[in-house]
Amino acid sequence: MAETATRILSPLHTRSTPSPVKLVTPHGDDDFGLLLRTGLEHAGMRTDGLFVPSGNHRTAVCSLMIDDSGDLISGVADMDIGKAALTSTSTSVDVKSLLEFEAPRFVVFDGNIGQAHADELLKACRAYNASSETVRGSRPAVLTVFEPTSVAKSVTVLSHFAAAAADGTKKQPISFTTPNAVELDRIHAAALDYGLVDPTKIQPTRLASSVPSSVLPQTVLDKAHDLVQAGIFKTVLLKVGRHGVVTIDASRAQHHPVPAGKVEVVNTTGCGDSFAGAFAASLFHLLAQSQGTRAVAGRSSPGDQLDLAVRVGQLAARRTLISTNAVGEGMEDLLLKQIRNT
Repeated sequence: MAETATRILSPLHTRSTPSPVKLVTPHGDDDFGLLLRTGLEHAGMRTDGLFVPSGNHRTAVCSLMIDDSGDLISGVADMDIGKAALTSTSTSVDVKSLLEFEAPRFVVFDGNIGQAHADELLKACRAYNASSETVRGSRPAVLTVFEPTSVAKSVTVLSHFAAAAADGTKKQPISFTTPNAVELDRIHAAALDYGLVDPTKIQPTRLASSVPSSVLPQTVLDKAHDLVQAGIFKTVLLKVGRHGVVTIDASRAQHHPVPAGKVEVVNTTGCGDSFAGAFAASLFHLLAQSQGTRAVAGRSSPGDQLDLAVRVGQLAARRTLISTNAVGEGMEDLLLKQIRNT
């Protein structure tokens, strides 16, 4: 996600300034860790957020077996280090302090960080946003994006909301999540188990919908809307394969078909991360751009910005589909081209 976001935004900032995308992640004191740092530098990414946690931890690795059509057959992954630490333990900087120092517009994370760290991160984001209104000159709230990663890890964030419900803490929904239909089904089932969604209190869905039933059954739309109504997510960006993406919020469900063009699939791995990274980077830029042009009435609406960010995310996923790499080539011109065409 971080590499895609970096490449999407690379033409939009000067070389004399660092990329606005900072990857904060632990790695082991091993050969794979050195390879990771070197690879990120070679890709033009920032490495000031990399750190080695205390203890004996291995750098995260993933080995995948892919068939001739580019589809995943099986894989083995060691991602345990993601649960080791959120920030460097060699400094006194915790997540809340890091947010105050960096003042990010977006925090993008996935299921690999585990339940405890997801809870810590979401609490820090909530505290940051609560204090934003008291900061001199005000500052925009940080928006959160959760990429579920897998069916098993898609429920990583739910314990945070269950704990908040148990102690009466005011919930702050995750701004965006990017599941596929199977992950969404798992999240909804777990939310029922946690008591976050009460089937006796679910109201009939009354959404302004542009989604054909051939793209997504009403039952799936209802599950996404349940999670929004429960205050877990603000907007669900549901990936529906060849049909594109469906966005669901409190009032509407909108279908975003895959942009026209034939795709020769080479590799299906990495598409979800490419979509999430490109979406977040694009929306970050579009929000910053609109904030700087508020005097121009009617320039663009929040809905227009979301639509464009989703489109760039889909185009980024397509670039990865036709590539042998985890991140497809040619990401750098995607956002600029779409802005010029609007």
